[in-house]
Amino acid sequence: MAGTEKLKTESYKITGDPTKPDGAPNSFVKMSCARSNFRAAGWKEDDFKKPVITIAAPYSNSMPCNNQFRDLADILAEEVEKLGGKAHFCFTPVISDGQSQGTKAMRYSLVSREVITDCIEMMHEGYHADAIITLGGCDKSVPASVMPLARKDLIGLSLFGGPALPGLHPGSECRKRDAAGEAASANKGRALDPKDVMEAIGSYGQGMIDMEELHRVECSALPGSGSCSAMFTACTMSSVVEALGMSLPGTASKPAATREDPRSVTDRKREDCAAVAAALFVIAEKGLSARKIITKEALENATAVVFALGGSTNAVLHILAIAYEAGIPASQYCIEDFHKIGQRVPLLGNLSPHGRYHMSDLDRIGGVPVVMRELMDAGLLHGECMTVTGRTVAENLAGTPAVAALGAQDVLYPVSSPLAPAGNHIMVLKGNLAPESAVCKLSGKTDVCLTGPARCFDDEDAAFEAIMAGRIQKGDVLVIRYEGPK
Repeated sequence: MAGTEKLKTESYKITGDPTKPDGAPNSFVKMSCARSNFRAAGWKEDDFKKPVITIAAPYSNSMPCNNQFRDLADILAEEVEKLGGKAHFCFTPVISDGQSQGTKAMRYSLVSREVITDCIEMMHEGYHADAIITLGGCDKSVPASVMPLARKDLIGLSLFGGPALPGLHPGSECRKRDAAGEAASANKGRALDPKDVMEAIGSYGQGMIDMEELHRVECSALPGSGSCSAMFTACTMSSVVEALGMSLPGTASKPAATREDPRSVTDRKREDCAAVAAALFVIAEKGLSARKIITKEALENATAVVFALGGSTNAVLHILAIAYEAGIPASQYCIEDFHKIGQRVPLLGNLSPHGRYHMSDLDRIGGVPVVMRELMDAGLLHGECMTVTGRTVAENLAGTPAVAALGAQDVLYPVSSPLAPAGNHIMVLKGNLAPESAVCKLSGKTDVCLTGPARCFDDEDAAFEAIMAGRIQKGDVLVIRYEGPK
């Protein structure tokens, strides 16, 4: 505990400040009742001298993205207390896009981002905690792990729970059917992710696979704990948070589990917890709060990484929300800036859903730092931005190899020879249908032109029914109205 008492700058307001006169606000005498309650919860005499560290965990045992977070929170608490802090838990609600999609429950998903943000703020500020560590896992909990830090300019950082490993097809006949109804090619041992489950539903509806194969894909695609294994929203946003400088380098891509033990926290994640706790005390010592890290330039770095990796369109919503919470005006960063950056940054990541690889493959070759080094060397990243290591982006990347130095691999392409040129991933469009903005995802496709009859539906259920009934033909343009956030 020696040396950490000076980091107790806020929590004296609730544990009592012994330097204040008895009749003063937050005095030691006035806060006797608060301490009595803390003692009833198990606090010891020395705990009142320690900085209080919030451990915020959006947790549910019902979803793979966040089902390790109770264990991770305990590990983080142990590491914090080894270093002289007093851990204070904040568990929040959490909604899974993967489970709620296709149901009306999905309407709670985006709202849950604000709820998680508000819960973390409430539990941190309501206990006058001194610093914070947050956990992010599923789609909305990753941006929500950063938004309260930006909103209140807190001292803290975030740790991603980790991507899941891709599933493996069990290796038996894939049971695809050709036009004659005969068994087509097998897919033995191929890597699977949630996209394959979604595609299998459509394939079953078109008679391309049977129920047995649909069930086989369902049971194999998600092998254990962790967020979606591909570059969907969760891994996009974990990369964003790392590129922002709000998580430790390399932590965005480390898998949550192993094939041998698909549920337990890995040794690598335990090491991440220790490193995160140590980093927290470093930035607390420096007084390095969130708004000193989340700047216009940091947002531009995060946006560049989204385009380089072929990230999700949801990054638009979430990066804009983080910018808002950080107090960065739209005149400095807005949706047009997102688009402009995409016109400069090529697509480098050969990652699912547009490519063949997964987040664990990116981790194998060095993770997000390799992407950032490639972009920085090409003049597409601000190296002077501060991070939660207490060092700048450029300092963090000093020992990171460029893509060309990795040897033979096709997970990540160099800027000099990208998977697709700049301007061919996420596009921000405006027109008579969307006068303010619309978002289009090309994922590297070029010269895209589709003209066809519009098939309009007023909700997702009606569109799904039409697809499964075979009423949608090749060349049709599906329009699903009234499903977006209001």
